Amino acid sequence: MDTVANVIRAAGAREATTAEPVDTVARRRALRWIGVYVALSGLALVLAHDFAIAALHLLLLGVVAWAATSERRLGRVVGDVAPLIIAVALYGEIPRLIAVVGTSYHDATIQHLDLWVFGTEPAKAFASALPFAWLSEPLHAGYMLFYPMIFVPPLLLYVRGERRGFSETIFVLTATWIACWVCFIVFPVEGPRYLWGPSTAAPDGPMRRLAVAILAAGSSRGAAFPSSHMAVSVAQTLLALKWQRRVGVACVVVSVLVGLGAVYGGFHYGVDMIAGALVGGAVALAIQLFRAEKQLA
Repeated sequence: MDTVANVIRAAGAREATTAEPVDTVARRRALRWIGVYVALSGLALVLAHDFAIAALHLLLLGVVAWAATSERRLGRVVGDVAPLIIAVALYGEIPRLIAVVGTSYHDATIQHLDLWVFGTEPAKAFASALPFAWLSEPLHAGYMLFYPMIFVPPLLLYVRGERRGFSETIFVLTATWIACWVCFIVFPVEGPRYLWGPSTAAPDGPMRRLAVAILAAGSSRGAAFPSSHMAVSVAQTLLALKWQRRVGVACVVVSVLVGLGAVYGGFHYGVDMIAGALVGGAVALAIQLFRAEKQLA
């Protein structure tokens, strides 16, 4: 008998079978967002006559378009991981885009903000107050754990077959990277490492030397505020706590070490880390709330 309840249940069943899987939605959005960013930043480079890097953007855009439409296994795998890998790779071109836009550096503003919030300059005062190797080495080692933290939690979800959690994590991380890149371009801050050099009060040691060497080889001038290290760490932590709690707890520890290590080593202003945490948390929570509302609608 076609009662109202039966009709509603049947409609719900049809919607459940025809609705697009959540992991596919998140995957498509991650590819779309990174594609838009690659296209716009590539156009800016063309206008600046930086044709070599712009050509690379065109290639990346082709990869994104192919991965988004391909039905082959290789295309699906590339589409799964491409947003995160491309977003990380684009970090190195931030100084070029700052030059294209022509924005000036705002370190003086951030330094004043540091003084207002902390009453001192933590990038100078932290290591000077606690110049101990037993503290310095773990903080520098913890700071460098950020790099495996980018990839390990999503990879664990991927190999376990947690497609929904993996795709949602990649989408949130991609959005977090893009938010940071845009902030860097419109409000660039060099950071204390470029103005004063790494903190001379931090004791020398293997971890300290390795951290300084990595930053010397791969950091981007103008990408200090908000700290993308902190933003991604917090976003990653929130998603890991949702999908793999034990990994999430480990991410909490790493995030704390990243925040403290960056300031202790003189790599970031104190407010860089606060702003980064706010950006990462806001992006992760906003996407979670939006997705929850879409599912309830």
